[in-house]
Amino acid sequence: MDNPIIMTVRGAIKPEELGATLPHEHVLHTFGEPATTAPDYDPEHVMQIALPALEGIKALGVDALVECTTEYFGRDVEKLRTLSEKSSVHILTNTGYYGAAEDRYVPEFAYEETAAQLAARWVQEWEQGIKGTGIKPGFIKIGVDNPGPLSEIDAKLVRAAAKTHLQTGLAMAIHTPQDATLAWAELDILAEEGVHPSAWIWVHADTVEDFDAVVAAARAGAWIEFDKINADNVAQPLALCWEMKAKGLLGRLLLSHDESSYAKERTAPEEVHVTVFRELLPKLKAAGFMQAEIEQITMVNPRAAFTVRVRAAG
Repeated sequence: MDNPIIMTVRGAIKPEELGATLPHEHVLHTFGEPATTAPDYDPEHVMQIALPALEGIKALGVDALVECTTEYFGRDVEKLRTLSEKSSVHILTNTGYYGAAEDRYVPEFAYEETAAQLAARWVQEWEQGIKGTGIKPGFIKIGVDNPGPLSEIDAKLVRAAAKTHLQTGLAMAIHTPQDATLAWAELDILAEEGVHPSAWIWVHADTVEDFDAVVAAARAGAWIEFDKINADNVAQPLALCWEMKAKGLLGRLLLSHDESSYAKERTAPEEVHVTVFRELLPKLKAAGFMQAEIEQITMVNPRAAFTVRVRAAG
């Protein structure tokens, strides 16, 4: 693309405008509830609960948040746009279907349609906007069930994501916890479709016991996302970041929390999405990480991962 962009809910921005980024969070979601394409959020309650959380991370130095709630478990792009406007935090939304959670958020038609037909639906959201809003996705989000092997429907979702990437240039963030064999199965499908590993984000790589597999994926060009970070487990991502540094792989690393700004049951806003910037990064610096390395992880890498660009194999 002659003029590279990153697509946010407020429109396209230049990659250098993205700033410090949390690449895997949720602002709104209905996870655990029945699948729906029309979540019934109360607008006033959303602003009461979610907006202070976003304003809080903005004050902490976070400029952007990648919102991973898919259609069928709570995606509401118009409310995301309003929250982005009011908080001044860039928000990226997504296209795709979530195949984890025993497929409860996979629509029935996905079992009958081909991967190409599913990809056509996702490409349409990129080309025409989501449900008449004019808001376009900034990446593709899908999920697969653990443990492996990949189910037929999950493999179809991966293939549809690969086909969508080749037509849009949107990165693919794929929920792939614990079982490294799932990641290799995904990469095999990407290779069959002619997609380079650099188009793929290994979501929840910090839950995988086979760290050698994570390293191998990073060396192949994949993005490695440690995204289950919270105040109770900072020692683990601290150690994993040092492992990535020791192996010369900080240029493939993304850090986030997988937390939610909003929940229907909350009566007051909660302080969320803060551990990486408030606790982990200062500990990394105190332990010897240079400022340039911190910026590589929090700014340069997300910018490269989410820039709209077709990454074909070979």
